[in-house]
Order: sequence, then C-alpha cells, then structure tokens
Amino acid sequence: MTALTAATRLSLSLIAGGAVANIYYNQPLLGLLAQVFGHDASVLVPTATLAGYGLGILGLVPLGDALPRRSLIVGQLLLLAAVLVLAAASTSLWVLVLASFLIGVLSTAAQQAVPFAAELAPDATRGRMVGQVMTGLLLGILLARTLSGFVGAWAGWRAVFYGAAGLA
Repeated sequence: MTALTAATRLSLSLIAGGAVANIYYNQPLLGLLAQVFGHDASVLVPTATLAGYGLGILGLVPLGDALPRRSLIVGQLLLLAAVLVLAAASTSLWVLVLASFLIGVLSTAAQQAVPFAAELAPDATRGRMVGQVMTGLLLGILLARTLSGFVGAWAGWRAVFYGAAGLA
C-alpha cells in the first residue's frame, strides 16, 4: 500500500476539489444555457446533476469498500472527463441533461478520495491528513461557481465543460 506522502495528499485534495466542483459549474451558467436550450435548461440541468450525485453516493461510494479505491477513482475520473466533453459538445437539451446526470454520478470520486486518505494515513496523523483532503473538497465547492461564472462570461458555457474535462 502507498504511504500518504505530501504529493499523494495534494493529489487527493485536488481530486476531491476538482471532482466535487463539477456539480456546481453549471449553476452560474444557467442564463447562458437557457439562451441556447430554452428556459427548461435552467431547471433540468442542475436537477439532473444533483439527482445523479445522490444516486452516485448511494451506488458508487459503497464500491470503495469492495474495490481498490485507486482504480475506482481513476476510472471515475476518466469517465467523468468523457462525459464532460459530451456536455460541452451537446446540441440537444436532453443530451446535456443526460450528461449532467452522469456528471453528478461520477463526481462522487470526491467521496472516494477522503476515505482513501484516511486509509493511507498513519494513525497519529489521520485526522490532519483527512482534514487537508477535506479542505481541497471544500475549496472545490467554494471556487467552482466563481470560476465557472468568470470562464462562462469570458469564453462561453462550453469552455467551462471542456476545461473541466481537462482537469478531470
């Protein structure tokens, strides 16, 4: 088993923050999405994302106890990148809603990173290590809306999803 080095801790913090941010990127973009897909987009896209996130917590997060977390995290992030590209390339509201649902499901990689840090950390520093990864997760939540709002206003809503795919 890999020890929780500073690089591993930083990686898990970035994974947690980057994954959870995907749930919130669409919220400042709802006006832009409504211009392209109609008013229904402003209701359906965030609803689908959060519904997918809830289903992912129920369905994917428990897999971390049965499967190697590292493989699960990498698999989720690779699929997340592909779905983010699908969202960015969407020309139909229903494709975007489906992609948003899958973004929610796969963004639960954030909930795999925290217990993985706890698993790798020595007993004496476990609380501090988990706290550092949780800091990454919370920063992802806090910064996602601001970042997507600026990028969306500057380069359009598709750039947000393409950029998020690159991050994943």
